[in-house]
Amino acid sequence: MKDKKAVWMSAFTNVVPAEYEKWMEEMEAQGWHVDKIGQWSSIRMVFRRGEPRKYRYVYDMQAFPQKDYVSTYQSFGWEFVGRMASSFLWRKPYEKERPEAFTDAENLEKRGKRFAGAASVSMVLFWAALAVILIVLLARAGSLRFDDRLNLGILLVFMAFLAGGMTYVVRKIYKNRKE
Repeated sequence: MKDKKAVWMSAFTNVVPAEYEKWMEEMEAQGWHVDKIGQWSSIRMVFRRGEPRKYRYVYDMQAFPQKDYVSTYQSFGWEFVGRMASSFLWRKPYEKERPEAFTDAENLEKRGKRFAGAASVSMVLFWAALAVILIVLLARAGSLRFDDRLNLGILLVFMAFLAGGMTYVVRKIYKNRKE
């Protein structure tokens, strides 16, 4: 049996923070442990095989964290696992009752709005790029060679896929922002 396992695109398949936390907790329960999270862990995350453990994970976005952000979590017994861009990942072992990091609905919803806001920026950028490519393609179609039109067409389809995917992500996060 393998001692290591790589998971690709985990942050893109579990876009709602609560889903991502649940997925990480299920990996721990199956005996797959992540040692460290880094900037590229949203693309490729490596787990190592071990004994099943019961951990509560918290996936929190903080683009501009307060000075005491890390020390506050740590003072409540949370272990800092790592950071992917603006997202911090925390974990805490437990036996009986699953610990909560967000103690009220208002803070939980704020977290959801932070994720939705960040995803919305990407969505708008993808739709804007799609519009620019479409305008260039339509305005210059007669003067472009076939292979240039083909390349712009392929890029147009790719950007449409990304823009549509981000729209789906934003809607899903916003719908589940209270989780």
